[in-house]
Amino acid sequence: MTLSRYPKFDKIEKLKILENTKIKRLLCYQNIPDKMIYNKITLLMLILLVPCLLFSQKSFSGLYSDSVKVSSIFTQRSKNQVVKSYWVNAAIVPSTLVLIGGVTLIARPNTLISKYSIHNEILKEFSTYKSSMDNYLQFVPLATSFGLNLSGIKGRSDLINLSVISVKAEILMTLVVRGIKAIVPTSRPYGGKDSMPSGHTAQAFVSATILDMEYRDKSPWISVAGYAAATTTGMYRMINNMHWISDVLVGAGIGIFSAKAVYYTHRYKWGRKDNMVLVPFILKNGGGVSIGVVI
Repeated sequence: MTLSRYPKFDKIEKLKILENTKIKRLLCYQNIPDKMIYNKITLLMLILLVPCLLFSQKSFSGLYSDSVKVSSIFTQRSKNQVVKSYWVNAAIVPSTLVLIGGVTLIARPNTLISKYSIHNEILKEFSTYKSSMDNYLQFVPLATSFGLNLSGIKGRSDLINLSVISVKAEILMTLVVRGIKAIVPTSRPYGGKDSMPSGHTAQAFVSATILDMEYRDKSPWISVAGYAAATTTGMYRMINNMHWISDVLVGAGIGIFSAKAVYYTHRYKWGRKDNMVLVPFILKNGGGVSIGVVI
Protein backbone atom coordinates (compact mmCIF):
# COMPACT_ATOMS: atom_id res chain seq x y z
CA MET A 1 0.00 0.00 0.00
CA THR A 2 1.40 3.41 -1.01
CA LEU A 3 0.46 7.08 -0.50
CA SER A 4 -0.36 7.45 -4.22
CA ARG A 5 -3.59 5.54 -3.64
CA TYR A 6 -4.99 8.60 -1.80
CA PRO A 7 -4.36 11.59 -4.13
CA LYS A 8 -7.13 13.77 -2.63
CA PHE A 9 -5.58 13.89 0.87
CA ASP A 10 -2.51 15.69 2.11
CA LYS A 11 0.53 13.79 3.40
CA ILE A 12 -0.46 13.80 7.11
CA GLU A 13 -3.98 12.51 6.40
CA LYS A 14 -2.57 9.83 4.13
CA LEU A 15 -0.22 8.62 6.89
CA LYS A 16 -3.14 8.45 9.34
CA ILE A 17 -5.18 6.39 6.87
CA LEU A 18 -2.27 3.99 6.38
CA GLU A 19 -1.75 3.64 10.14
CA ASN A 20 -5.43 2.95 10.81
CA THR A 21 -5.53 0.41 7.99
CA LYS A 22 -2.52 -1.45 9.38
CA ILE A 23 -4.06 -1.53 12.86
CA LYS A 24 -7.33 -2.94 11.51
CA ARG A 25 -5.49 -5.59 9.53
CA LEU A 26 -3.38 -6.50 12.56
CA LEU A 27 -6.48 -6.92 14.73
CA CYS A 28 -8.12 -8.95 11.99
CA TYR A 29 -5.13 -11.28 11.71
CA GLN A 30 -5.02 -11.68 15.48
CA ASN A 31 -8.68 -12.67 15.74
CA ILE A 32 -8.79 -15.18 12.89
CA PRO A 33 -6.14 -17.57 14.29
CA ASP A 34 -7.80 -17.55 17.72
CA LYS A 35 -11.12 -18.54 16.16
CA MET A 36 -9.44 -21.24 14.07
CA ILE A 37 -7.59 -22.61 17.10
CA TYR A 38 -10.78 -22.81 19.12
CA ASN A 39 -12.55 -24.63 16.31
CA LYS A 40 -9.65 -27.04 15.94
CA ILE A 41 -9.66 -27.78 19.67
CA THR A 42 -13.37 -28.57 19.59
CA LEU A 43 -13.09 -30.75 16.50
CA LEU A 44 -10.04 -32.59 17.83
CA MET A 45 -11.87 -33.35 21.06
CA LEU A 46 -14.76 -34.83 19.12
CA ILE A 47 -12.64 -36.77 16.62
CA LEU A 48 -9.86 -38.09 18.83
CA LEU A 49 -11.64 -38.98 22.08
CA VAL A 50 -13.39 -42.12 20.82
CA PRO A 51 -10.36 -43.66 19.00
CA CYS A 52 -8.13 -42.77 21.95
CA LEU A 53 -10.35 -44.57 24.41
CA LEU A 54 -10.96 -47.52 22.13
CA PHE A 55 -7.59 -48.38 20.63
CA SER A 56 -5.27 -47.39 23.46
CA GLN A 57 -6.77 -50.15 25.59
CA LYS A 58 -4.94 -53.47 25.72
CA SER A 59 -6.67 -56.26 23.85
CA PHE A 60 -7.59 -59.15 26.09
CA SER A 61 -8.08 -61.74 23.37
CA GLY A 62 -7.27 -65.18 24.63
CA LEU A 63 -7.73 -64.30 28.30
CA TYR A 64 -11.49 -64.69 28.27
CA SER A 65 -12.46 -67.81 26.37
CA ASP A 66 -14.95 -68.67 29.09
CA SER A 67 -15.78 -67.82 32.68
CA VAL A 68 -13.96 -70.78 34.26
CA LYS A 69 -10.80 -70.08 32.30
CA VAL A 70 -10.88 -66.44 33.33
CA SER A 71 -11.01 -67.42 36.99
CA SER A 72 -8.07 -69.80 36.69
CA ILE A 73 -5.94 -67.28 34.80
CA PHE A 74 -6.51 -64.53 37.36
CA THR A 75 -5.84 -66.95 40.22
CA GLN A 76 -2.61 -68.16 38.65
CA ARG A 77 -1.36 -64.68 37.87
CA SER A 78 -2.19 -63.48 41.37
CA LYS A 79 -0.01 -66.25 42.82
CA ASN A 80 2.84 -65.29 40.50
CA GLN A 81 2.37 -61.57 41.29
CA VAL A 82 2.25 -60.57 37.64
CA VAL A 83 -1.18 -58.96 37.77
CA LYS A 84 0.29 -55.52 38.59
CA SER A 85 1.01 -54.86 34.92
CA TYR A 86 -2.71 -55.14 34.19
CA TRP A 87 -3.42 -52.37 36.67
CA VAL A 88 -0.90 -50.16 34.92
CA ASN A 89 -2.54 -50.80 31.55
CA ALA A 90 -5.96 -50.16 33.05
CA ALA A 91 -4.86 -46.81 34.48
CA ILE A 92 -3.20 -45.34 31.36
CA VAL A 93 -6.26 -43.91 29.62
CA PRO A 94 -8.21 -42.91 32.78
CA SER A 95 -5.19 -41.15 34.29
CA THR A 96 -4.55 -39.35 30.99
CA LEU A 97 -8.14 -38.10 30.89
CA VAL A 98 -8.00 -36.97 34.52
CA LEU A 99 -4.67 -35.23 33.87
CA ILE A 100 -6.00 -33.34 30.86
CA GLY A 101 -9.10 -32.40 32.81
CA GLY A 102 -6.91 -31.10 35.61
CA VAL A 103 -4.91 -28.98 33.18
CA THR A 104 -8.06 -27.31 31.84
CA LEU A 105 -9.21 -26.79 35.43
CA ILE A 106 -6.10 -24.98 36.69
CA ALA A 107 -5.29 -23.07 33.49
CA ARG A 108 -5.74 -19.31 33.55
CA PRO A 109 -9.23 -18.26 32.44
CA ASN A 110 -7.99 -16.23 29.47
CA THR A 111 -5.87 -19.02 27.95
CA LEU A 112 -6.93 -21.29 25.11
CA ILE A 113 -6.78 -24.46 27.23
CA SER A 114 -8.85 -23.04 30.07
CA LYS A 115 -12.15 -24.76 30.82
CA TYR A 116 -13.83 -21.36 30.50
CA SER A 117 -12.44 -20.65 27.03
CA ILE A 118 -13.23 -24.13 25.73
CA HIS A 119 -16.72 -24.06 27.22
CA ASN A 120 -17.54 -20.68 25.70
CA GLU A 121 -16.42 -21.89 22.29
CA ILE A 122 -18.48 -25.08 22.58
CA LEU A 123 -21.58 -23.05 23.46
CA LYS A 124 -20.97 -20.81 20.44
CA GLU A 125 -20.49 -23.67 18.01
CA PHE A 126 -23.31 -25.90 19.29
CA SER A 127 -25.82 -23.43 20.76
CA THR A 128 -28.64 -24.83 18.60
CA TYR A 129 -27.94 -28.49 19.45
CA LYS A 130 -29.22 -28.63 23.04
CA SER A 131 -31.04 -31.83 23.92
CA SER A 132 -32.00 -34.00 26.88
CA MET A 133 -30.69 -37.17 25.20
CA ASP A 134 -27.74 -37.31 27.61
CA ASN A 135 -30.16 -38.33 30.38
CA TYR A 136 -30.93 -41.54 28.52
CA LEU A 137 -27.89 -42.12 26.32
CA GLN A 138 -25.70 -42.76 29.36
CA PHE A 139 -27.43 -46.12 29.93
CA VAL A 140 -27.53 -47.31 26.30
CA PRO A 141 -24.17 -49.20 26.25
CA LEU A 142 -25.01 -51.14 29.43
CA ALA A 143 -28.50 -51.93 28.16
CA THR A 144 -26.90 -53.13 24.92
CA SER A 145 -24.63 -55.50 26.87
CA PHE A 146 -27.60 -57.16 28.56
CA GLY A 147 -29.64 -57.11 25.35
CA LEU A 148 -26.96 -58.96 23.39
CA ASN A 149 -26.47 -61.43 26.22
CA LEU A 150 -30.18 -62.17 26.53
CA SER A 151 -30.52 -62.51 22.76
CA GLY A 152 -28.00 -65.36 22.75
CA ILE A 153 -24.91 -63.47 21.56
CA LYS A 154 -22.33 -64.73 24.02
CA GLY A 155 -19.86 -62.27 25.48
CA ARG A 156 -17.01 -62.86 27.90
CA SER A 157 -19.37 -63.33 30.84
CA ASP A 158 -22.60 -65.21 31.34
CA LEU A 159 -25.70 -63.33 32.47
CA ILE A 160 -25.09 -63.88 36.19
CA ASN A 161 -21.48 -62.72 36.12
CA LEU A 162 -22.34 -59.79 33.85
CA SER A 163 -24.96 -58.72 36.37
CA VAL A 164 -22.56 -59.00 39.30
CA ILE A 165 -19.82 -57.13 37.41
CA SER A 166 -22.23 -54.35 36.45
CA VAL A 167 -23.49 -53.93 40.02
CA LYS A 168 -19.96 -53.78 41.44
CA ALA A 169 -18.80 -51.32 38.76
CA GLU A 170 -21.83 -49.09 39.36
CA ILE A 171 -21.25 -49.08 43.12
CA LEU A 172 -17.54 -48.28 42.75
CA MET A 173 -18.17 -45.52 40.22
CA THR A 174 -20.93 -43.98 42.34
CA LEU A 175 -18.81 -43.99 45.50
CA VAL A 176 -15.90 -42.28 43.72
CA VAL A 177 -18.09 -39.69 41.99
CA ARG A 178 -20.09 -38.84 45.12
CA GLY A 179 -16.94 -38.75 47.22
CA ILE A 180 -15.22 -36.25 44.93
CA LYS A 181 -18.35 -34.11 44.69
CA ALA A 182 -18.46 -33.94 48.49
CA ILE A 183 -14.75 -33.19 48.88
CA VAL A 184 -14.19 -30.84 45.93
CA PRO A 185 -16.83 -28.07 45.89
CA THR A 186 -17.11 -26.69 42.34
CA SER A 187 -19.76 -24.62 40.58
CA ARG A 188 -21.49 -25.62 37.38
CA PRO A 189 -21.42 -23.32 34.32
CA TYR A 190 -24.98 -22.17 35.00
CA GLY A 191 -24.23 -21.57 38.69
CA GLY A 192 -25.31 -24.83 40.32
CA LYS A 193 -23.26 -26.91 42.76
CA ASP A 194 -21.45 -30.27 42.63
CA SER A 195 -19.97 -29.86 39.18
CA MET A 196 -16.83 -32.03 39.48
CA PRO A 197 -16.96 -34.74 38.19
CA SER A 198 -19.78 -35.37 35.72
CA GLY A 199 -21.90 -38.25 36.99
CA HIS A 200 -23.66 -38.68 33.64
CA THR A 201 -20.32 -39.02 31.86
CA ALA A 202 -18.97 -41.45 34.45
CA GLN A 203 -22.12 -43.57 34.05
CA ALA A 204 -21.84 -43.47 30.27
CA PHE A 205 -18.20 -44.58 30.24
CA VAL A 206 -18.60 -47.31 32.84
CA SER A 207 -21.40 -48.64 30.62
CA ALA A 208 -19.31 -48.31 27.45
CA THR A 209 -16.32 -50.03 29.05
CA ILE A 210 -18.44 -52.98 30.18
CA LEU A 211 -19.78 -53.30 26.62
CA ASP A 212 -16.24 -53.07 25.28
CA MET A 213 -14.87 -55.70 27.66
CA GLU A 214 -17.71 -58.08 26.87
CA TYR A 215 -17.95 -57.81 23.09
CA ARG A 216 -14.81 -56.26 21.61
CA ASP A 217 -13.67 -59.73 20.45
CA LYS A 218 -16.97 -60.20 18.64
CA SER A 219 -16.71 -56.96 16.69
CA PRO A 220 -14.72 -53.76 17.28
CA TRP A 221 -17.68 -51.78 15.97
CA ILE A 222 -19.66 -52.71 19.07
CA SER A 223 -16.98 -51.01 21.15
CA VAL A 224 -16.94 -48.03 18.78
CA ALA A 225 -20.70 -47.63 19.15
CA GLY A 226 -20.49 -47.83 22.94
CA TYR A 227 -17.72 -45.26 23.27
CA ALA A 228 -19.42 -43.03 20.69
CA ALA A 229 -22.56 -43.01 22.85
CA ALA A 230 -20.49 -42.23 25.94
CA THR A 231 -18.59 -39.44 24.19
CA THR A 232 -21.84 -37.95 22.91
CA THR A 233 -23.19 -37.99 26.47
CA GLY A 234 -20.14 -36.08 27.68
CA MET A 235 -20.40 -33.55 24.87
CA TYR A 236 -24.07 -32.89 25.59
CA ARG A 237 -23.31 -32.29 29.26
CA MET A 238 -21.25 -29.32 28.04
CA ILE A 239 -23.61 -28.28 25.24
CA ASN A 240 -26.48 -28.23 27.74
CA ASN A 241 -24.35 -25.98 29.98
CA MET A 242 -24.38 -28.53 32.81
CA HIS A 243 -20.65 -29.26 33.09
CA TRP A 244 -17.20 -27.95 32.22
CA ILE A 245 -14.83 -29.98 30.07
CA SER A 246 -12.76 -30.76 33.18
CA ASP A 247 -15.81 -32.39 34.80
CA VAL A 248 -16.47 -34.48 31.70
CA LEU A 249 -12.88 -35.70 31.28
CA VAL A 250 -12.52 -36.64 34.95
CA GLY A 251 -15.90 -38.39 34.88
CA ALA A 252 -14.86 -40.38 31.80
CA GLY A 253 -11.65 -41.46 33.51
CA ILE A 254 -13.54 -42.58 36.62
CA GLY A 255 -16.05 -44.56 34.58
CA ILE A 256 -13.40 -46.41 32.56
CA PHE A 257 -11.24 -47.26 35.56
CA SER A 258 -14.20 -48.40 37.68
CA ALA A 259 -15.21 -50.97 35.08
CA LYS A 260 -11.62 -52.11 34.48
CA ALA A 261 -10.93 -52.49 38.20
CA VAL A 262 -14.00 -54.70 38.65
CA TYR A 263 -13.07 -56.90 35.69
CA TYR A 264 -9.53 -57.37 37.03
CA THR A 265 -10.75 -58.39 40.47
CA HIS A 266 -13.83 -60.42 39.53
CA ARG A 267 -13.38 -64.16 40.10
CA TYR A 268 -16.17 -65.47 37.87
CA LYS A 269 -17.38 -67.89 40.56
CA TRP A 270 -21.02 -66.91 40.25
CA GLY A 271 -23.23 -69.34 38.37
CA ARG A 272 -20.69 -72.17 38.17
CA LYS A 273 -21.93 -75.68 38.88
CA ASP A 274 -18.77 -76.70 40.76
CA ASN A 275 -19.32 -74.09 43.45
CA MET A 276 -22.98 -74.92 44.05
CA VAL A 277 -23.52 -76.87 47.28
CA LEU A 278 -26.67 -78.77 48.27
CA VAL A 279 -26.98 -79.16 52.04
CA PRO A 280 -29.76 -81.37 53.43
CA PHE A 281 -31.07 -80.44 56.88
CA ILE A 282 -33.49 -81.87 59.42
CA LEU A 283 -35.66 -79.78 61.69
CA LYS A 284 -38.00 -80.72 64.50
CA ASN A 285 -41.08 -80.56 62.33
CA GLY A 286 -39.51 -81.60 59.02
CA GLY A 287 -36.51 -81.03 56.82
CA GLY A 288 -35.36 -79.92 53.43
CA VAL A 289 -32.41 -78.95 51.23
CA SER A 290 -30.58 -75.62 51.16
CA ILE A 291 -28.54 -74.37 48.23
CA GLY A 292 -25.32 -72.48 48.85
CA VAL A 293 -22.74 -70.80 46.61
CA VAL A 294 -19.06 -70.95 47.48
CA ILE A 295 -17.41 -67.59 46.75
